Amino acid sequence: MIQGGLWEDIITVEINTENRTPARKFKYEWHDFGELPVRLEHLTIYLNFHGDKVEARNCLQMTAVKSINEIQLDAKDLEIDKVQWCDGPSDNNQGIALAFEYLNEKAKLIIKLPREINSGERFFVRISTRCFPSDHIFEGIYKDTAPPGAPQQFISQCQQWGFQRIMPIFDDCRAKCTMTTTIEADMAYTHLISNGNINRSLNPHGKPVPKAGDPKRQVITYENPVPMAPYLFFVCAGTWDTLTDDVTYPSGRTVRLEYLVPPGSKEDARIPMAILKESVLWVQKTQDYEYGFDTYRTICMAKSNFGGMENLGNTTIVTDAALITEHTLDTILLYAHAVIVHEFEHNQCGSETTMETPFDVWLNEAYTVDVERQFMADLFDPAFVRLYQVDSIRAPLLGPLTIEDAGHFGRIVREGFNDPEELIDGVTYVKAAEVIRMLRLLIGAEAFKAGKILYFNRYRSGNANTDQFFRCFEEVSGISLEQFKSEWLYRIGYPKVHAATEYEKGRYRIHFRQEREQGKRPFMLPVSVALVDKQGQDIKGTQKVFTLKDYEAELVFENLSEPPAFASMNRDCSFYGTFQHANIDAKTLALQTRLDPNAYNRVDAMRKLTDMERVKLLEKPDSAISGEWLDLYGVFLLDKGIPSSLKAYYLRIDEQPLDRGYATWYRELVLAREKLMSAVNARYRDELLSEFKKIGSYAAKGKSPRDGLEERMLKNVLLELIAIDDSKDSHRLILDCFHTAATASERVAALTVLNRSTEPSRRAVLEKVYENWHQHISGYANYLRVISSGTREDVFEMIEGERARVTFDITQPTWCRALFLTMASNNKVIWTDRGIEWAADTVINLAPINATTAGRLLNTFQHVRSLKPDLKEKVTAALERIVQLVPEQVCAAIYGQASAYLKGKQG
Repeated sequence: MIQGGLWEDIITVEINTENRTPARKFKYEWHDFGELPVRLEHLTIYLNFHGDKVEARNCLQMTAVKSINEIQLDAKDLEIDKVQWCDGPSDNNQGIALAFEYLNEKAKLIIKLPREINSGERFFVRISTRCFPSDHIFEGIYKDTAPPGAPQQFISQCQQWGFQRIMPIFDDCRAKCTMTTTIEADMAYTHLISNGNINRSLNPHGKPVPKAGDPKRQVITYENPVPMAPYLFFVCAGTWDTLTDDVTYPSGRTVRLEYLVPPGSKEDARIPMAILKESVLWVQKTQDYEYGFDTYRTICMAKSNFGGMENLGNTTIVTDAALITEHTLDTILLYAHAVIVHEFEHNQCGSETTMETPFDVWLNEAYTVDVERQFMADLFDPAFVRLYQVDSIRAPLLGPLTIEDAGHFGRIVREGFNDPEELIDGVTYVKAAEVIRMLRLLIGAEAFKAGKILYFNRYRSGNANTDQFFRCFEEVSGISLEQFKSEWLYRIGYPKVHAATEYEKGRYRIHFRQEREQGKRPFMLPVSVALVDKQGQDIKGTQKVFTLKDYEAELVFENLSEPPAFASMNRDCSFYGTFQHANIDAKTLALQTRLDPNAYNRVDAMRKLTDMERVKLLEKPDSAISGEWLDLYGVFLLDKGIPSSLKAYYLRIDEQPLDRGYATWYRELVLAREKLMSAVNARYRDELLSEFKKIGSYAAKGKSPRDGLEERMLKNVLLELIAIDDSKDSHRLILDCFHTAATASERVAALTVLNRSTEPSRRAVLEKVYENWHQHISGYANYLRVISSGTREDVFEMIEGERARVTFDITQPTWCRALFLTMASNNKVIWTDRGIEWAADTVINLAPINATTAGRLLNTFQHVRSLKPDLKEKVTAALERIVQLVPEQVCAAIYGQASAYLKGKQG
C-alpha cells in the first residue's frame, strides 16, 4: 500500500473576518476524532450475496458512554431499508422502527433513539441495508476478477473507511468490537470467508452448509472473539483452489495455513507457503508473537490499489505477488518475501494493538515495515538489503526524499487529510520506517526491545497513539525523545549533514554540521561512525553511534597511535537525509571503496565518485570522463571476490544523483548516464562480455528461486552496459539472451534493452511476446512494463496501441501501474512535449476510474517549481489543464493534488 495523491501543508489558511477563526485546510482534521458516544461491543452480521448487490443485516450492541438520544453512523453509497430498536441479536421479532435521516453526500446515517439513553446503558440497534459492489472502486465489497466459468468474485477492502460502504458503522479505529458474521451465497462458490473461527456447531465440517429450504444457497458463520477495528473486517465470496499446510509453535500449538489461489494454481503457491511458514516461526522467535486463531489464510486478489492488506487472519495479496510463477520477476520475488511477513506481523501491530486515529497510521505501518526489513536482512545479504532499501528512499517518482524535495508534504503525522488513501505513501512506509530504525540506533537494541514489549503489553486489544508509543521507549531507556519525535514526525524536510575531519598528534576530530532552517530546531539523529586503518580494519574502540542533536557538534577520538586511513561515517545510511564528507578527496574515496569494512559504505564511496563524474557532465556536457574513475571501475568489474549483488551496485550507473540539487535536471541526467555508460562500454566491452557470459542462467541451479537472484542482478547491469552502444553485435546478444533466458527477470531485462534499440525485429519480437504472455496476469504486466520502458520514437504509439487492445482492462490496477507508472519514470521520453501531453491526458482519463494510480502518475509533475524554465512553462500548462478538466466534483484527490502543485509553483 503506497502512495495516494496528497497535497497537505501547502494550502494557505483563510481567515474569517467576522470571528477570526481559521477556515478548514482539510476535510478531516485532528478535532474531528473526538470521543465516541458509545462503546461498540459486538456486531451480529448477516451478509447475503445476491447478483450485483449484497444485502446486509447488522445488529450493533453498544453501551453509551454519555447520555444520548441519537447516534450518527458512517454510511456511504448504501440503500437503507430498515432501522430498528431491538432486544438483542437473537430478537426475531420486527423490533421498533426508528426514525432516521440518511445524508449520503456526507456519508452519515442519523438515527433517532426511542428515548434518552443514559451513560453506562447497553442497547441494540438493527439495520438492514444494501450495497452495490463496483468493478473499479476498490473499497468496501467490490468485484474482483472471476475465474472462467465461475460466478462473480467478490472481495472486500475496508482500510481505511471501507466498512461504511458495506453497512452503517462507527467507522473509527477505536470502535473495536467482537463480531459474529454469517455469509449466504450461491452454492457455486467454493469459499465464503470472514474474520474469526468457523462456528463448528453450525458448520461442523468447517465448510458452508446448504441453506435450510433453499439447496441452491449456502451459509457459514464465523465467530471473532478478538475486539477488532472496522477497517480490519473482511468478507469474500469466491472461487479458489486451496493449498493447505500447518505450522507448530514451540508451545505445541498448531495453526492451519491456507493459501487460496486461482483454480489450477496450487503449485505456484508452494514457494509462498514455504515463505509464510518461515515467516510465522521467525516472527515468534524474534518478535515474541504467537498467532491466536485456528487458521491463517492468504487470499489471492486480482484487483487492488495496494499490494496486500491485513484483515485479522485473512491476508489478501495481489495475485502478481502472491504466487511465484514463470513470470515472477526478481523484484516481485523480493516483494513477495516482504509482503508475506509484513502482513502476518500486522496481526500483532495493527490488529491486536491498533492505531488510535488515521493520524497514527504510521505506527501500524512503520513498525511492521521495520520487522519486514529485519526478516529480509536475515534471508539475504544485509548490505544488499540495505542498499535496496536506500533505493526506495531515493526513488525519483515516489520516494520520500523526492516527495519532500517538492515541498508539498512530508510530515509523518499529518496536519490533516482529505481522503485516507493520502496517508498510504512513501512517507508512511519508507520515511517513517527509517524513524523506527533510527530510534533503535539511538537508544540501543536492548532498550528498543524492552520498549516494544512494554508497548504491546500495555496496549494489546486496545488502541495507541503516537505519544503513547514514544512514552514506552522513554520509560525503558531514560532518554527524552521529545526533540526526536517533534522534528521527525511533525515537519516537512530532512537533515542535510556535513562533516569535516582533521587529524593532529594522535587526535582525530569530526565536526558535524546540520544545515539550518529558519524557525526550526535541529534534528536528533544517529550517525554510525568508525575509524579505519590502512589495513582495512576498524580501529578498536572507535565504532560508535554518535547522537547529533545540535546544529553543530564535535566527535573527538584521542590517543591514536597513527593516523586512520579515513573515517567511515553514516554507516549503512544510519539516518534518513543527506550526508556529505566536506573535505574528503577522490583519492581517499577510492581507498574507501576497497578498504572500508562496512560493505554499504564501500559501495556508497563508489557512488560518490560516480556522482562527481555525473555532476561534471551536468555542468559541462562535453567534459572528459576521468581516467582514474574508469580505472577504478575496471578494478571492480574484474574483482572475483565481490558478492554479485554488491558488484551490481558498484557497477550500476543511475540517473538519480546523490547531490539533490540536480535531482530535477531530468533530461541532462539521462544524457550524463548514457555518456558514463558509453565510456565504460568503450573501455571495457570485451571484459563486460566475458563477465556477462560467465554468469549464465541460474533458473535450474538451485532449490529456491532466491538462488541466483543476486547473480541475475549483476547480469542485468552488465547487459545494459553492453547494449548501450546499440550495435548489431549487441542486438544479436540481446536476442540470444532473450531466447535462452530461463527466468522472467532475464527475459524482461533483454526485452527492455531490445525495446530501446534500433534492432529491426524489435516490434515483431514484442508482438510475439504479447501473444505468449497476455493471458497471464503477471506475464501481461511484464510485457506492459517493457512497452512503457521504450525510448524509441514510437513509444507513445505503442502505449496507445496497448490501451486499445481488448485484452487491456483499465480497471485492473496491476496492468495500469505497469503501463502508466513505468512511463512516469522514463525520463528520456516523459519530458518531451509528447510525454508531458501524454501524462496529462492519462491523468485526466484515469482520474474518474482510479484516482490512486492517477495520483501516482501525477507525481511526475510534483517538482514543477524546480524545473528548468522551458519545462516549467509546459508542465504548468499541463497542470492547469488537469485542474480544468478534472474538477473537484469529478475527483477531489486529483484536483487538489494538481492545484497544490500549481500553488507551490507560485510560492
